[in-house]
Amino acid sequence: MFRFDFIVESYSRFYSLIKMTFIVFLFALFIGNLMHIIEPDNFPSIFDGIWWSVVTISTVGYGDFVPESIFGRILGIILILGGIALFSFFITNLASSTVLAKQEKDAGGAKVKEKGHYIIVGWNERSHQLIKELMNLYSNIHIVLIDETLEKKPIDTKALSFVKGSPTKDETYERANIKKAHTIIITSNQHVDEKTSDANTVLTLLTSKGMQSNIYAIVELISPQQAKNAERAGADEVILSSKHLSLLMVNGVLFHGMTDVIAEMLKHGKDDQLQFKIVPPELINETFQKAITDYQTSDMFLIGIRRGSDTLLHPKNGSQLLSGDKLIFFKRVSS
Repeated sequence: MFRFDFIVESYSRFYSLIKMTFIVFLFALFIGNLMHIIEPDNFPSIFDGIWWSVVTISTVGYGDFVPESIFGRILGIILILGGIALFSFFITNLASSTVLAKQEKDAGGAKVKEKGHYIIVGWNERSHQLIKELMNLYSNIHIVLIDETLEKKPIDTKALSFVKGSPTKDETYERANIKKAHTIIITSNQHVDEKTSDANTVLTLLTSKGMQSNIYAIVELISPQQAKNAERAGADEVILSSKHLSLLMVNGVLFHGMTDVIAEMLKHGKDDQLQFKIVPPELINETFQKAITDYQTSDMFLIGIRRGSDTLLHPKNGSQLLSGDKLIFFKRVSS
């Protein structure tokens, strides 16, 4: 219903603007043609009459054409009184339509037209930080936030669009232009119980994958019970927030201050960061030691292998590299 009302209202305003433009144009055309007939010497062509009419209506008044006869001046008075009022009404409607269009866009009612954008489902502090990090990393990124609880766009920036609607409905993803999106990140709702939250997350994933099966999907789950279902539903990456936070806390317990070390390793931009690089053809069937010799530098420290869904950290030097493997680097990015 929300979508239908939005289409009807948008079409109605657009139709009204077209109608007003046509009326102003016809009025200027009629007065300009009549002025050419009344004073052919001062207005040699119909275009001269129309030019004078438009300039007069818009209150610019260049003074290059001036009526001299009584009938011409009476026509000028009619044009000034009627035309300016008509033109002012047109400008007011145009400005009002522009403001309303922006308000609707900020309220999540507009359809996204961008391509290659990132979709984030759910507004919370995690998605807030994610949006800030992505905008810091990529200057030309565009992010679409889907949420059904917000009343307006939470961050006033051109890099972010807001779509208000349920993440389990097709029309929400149609407005988010998911068929042209690059990646979708589905965050968990931590205001309900874990079981309900994870079930809703999997349902959201099924809906989005049903709309665009090829989109890369990163899904946050609170507990591991729904992890298999998320993978069956098409999740490319599953983040178990409770498990990861617990592991982080354990490291803090075992080695005080280790959580700060891990946080530094995960930073992006000007700081060190973890990266994947696909094993080049010349290293396939070679050893991990060969990769260290050929590719490790003072700024690129090789720490392991990513093989499918398995991660091999600090493998033996004689470990064989296979086709499809990814090398895990810890890279220092110069400031």
